[in-house]
Amino acid sequence: MRTPKTAIVIGGNMMGCLAAEVLSKHLDRVLVIEKGDFDDETGYRKSVPQEHHVHLLLLRGKQIFENIFPGFLDELGEAGAEIADLGHDVKWYQYGRWKNRYKTGISAHYCSRRLIDNVVRKRVRSNEKVKVISYATTYGLCYDGTRVSGVKLRVGGSEHEEFADLVVDASGRGSRSSEWIGEFCGDKECVQQDLVETRLGYASRIYRRDPKYRDLWKVLLVLPKPPQQRCMGVISPIEGDRWLVTTGGWFGHYPKPNPEQFLDYLGQLPVPDIYEIIRQAEPLSDVFGFGMPGSLRRRFDLLTRWPEGYFVLGDALYSLNPLYSQGMTLCALEANCFRKMLGGFLAGRISAHEIQKEVSKVVEPAWNMATEEDLRFPETIGHRTPAVRLRHWYGMGIGRLSAKHRLALKTQIGVTNLVTPSGQLFRPEIVGGVLLDKLTMFKRSKEWL
Repeated sequence: MRTPKTAIVIGGNMMGCLAAEVLSKHLDRVLVIEKGDFDDETGYRKSVPQEHHVHLLLLRGKQIFENIFPGFLDELGEAGAEIADLGHDVKWYQYGRWKNRYKTGISAHYCSRRLIDNVVRKRVRSNEKVKVISYATTYGLCYDGTRVSGVKLRVGGSEHEEFADLVVDASGRGSRSSEWIGEFCGDKECVQQDLVETRLGYASRIYRRDPKYRDLWKVLLVLPKPPQQRCMGVISPIEGDRWLVTTGGWFGHYPKPNPEQFLDYLGQLPVPDIYEIIRQAEPLSDVFGFGMPGSLRRRFDLLTRWPEGYFVLGDALYSLNPLYSQGMTLCALEANCFRKMLGGFLAGRISAHEIQKEVSKVVEPAWNMATEEDLRFPETIGHRTPAVRLRHWYGMGIGRLSAKHRLALKTQIGVTNLVTPSGQLFRPEIVGGVLLDKLTMFKRSKEWL
């Protein structure tokens, strides 16, 4: 008689839910360890510190979510999410120019992070193979030789062990995997950690949506021209006929979470549009703030020793600057990679570390993009090679050209949504447009931007 197979997922966040759903297709039982209340659909959750702020699930992420949770997008729509074409329905200011608006066929579902989480958690709760233990803390791993065989749990005032055939750490940026792997390898410093410091901070507040703007735009986005400008802002529609407004910036230049400073900061954006609208809008919430030191990655892929049956996913692996809106999509990409390789691991054809290395490869391009963008600010520590400077120069050219060039706009949006190969940005008509625009700018201002 076959022995039932069990998996443990540390963390009931978005990455944990995706991993649990994937695992349930291959194993008999999945146990999710959640430090908060998994069933709470209304209260603030410390495990999701950014839930008060604007979130965007990129198109590639939406596709994977829909594949893992069929009907996910319909459920979002039924719950009040608003669909916006990212070229036509977004009024977008970037690199000193307002973009002309064209339909691109690339859309996003705009809603609160809590709504997305509630839809996903509802799916997980309805999965008979998945059991969630709330208010539980994982404080260590169990081993059978060199294989992880379970976790050590603290629930309430008691401690016990839960055993499994494999364990996934999806506990987020505060993960203890580096510590545990260091103990396993006999070297507490064996896990290389790369931090690109940006001292990022932002604040958000909910307002009643003003109906007079409904037919003009759905999203209003203002981005800075670094390094001279450092603050961004966005008005995003969410369920309940409300706006969620988020504004923030780099290297300590961000608002404090109080109404006066929030509004004052909006007045510092490169253009006054958001400020003029919001100063007359009706607030429906307090102002919530968030800050983080920078992007962080843990290089588990570089290790030569790795415990079998153990995986690290999500922010526990890579945690990027959230202003680039990649977080949930990266979770989806990792879940998709994990799903494709899991069968091979369970059949004994590939090792856990092989999967760990492949997952790192999947998210490395996003890391490179985010950290290179942050290198536009002189305070960011990193190597500004000639290739990086050239990409900065060309990237600014793309951003400016796309304000008036339909193909450049659609390609830029497709690349940032991870559905168009980045090589498409170098099509002859786009390269030619960038060079012509820069030449025109040079003739006008003698500045070779």
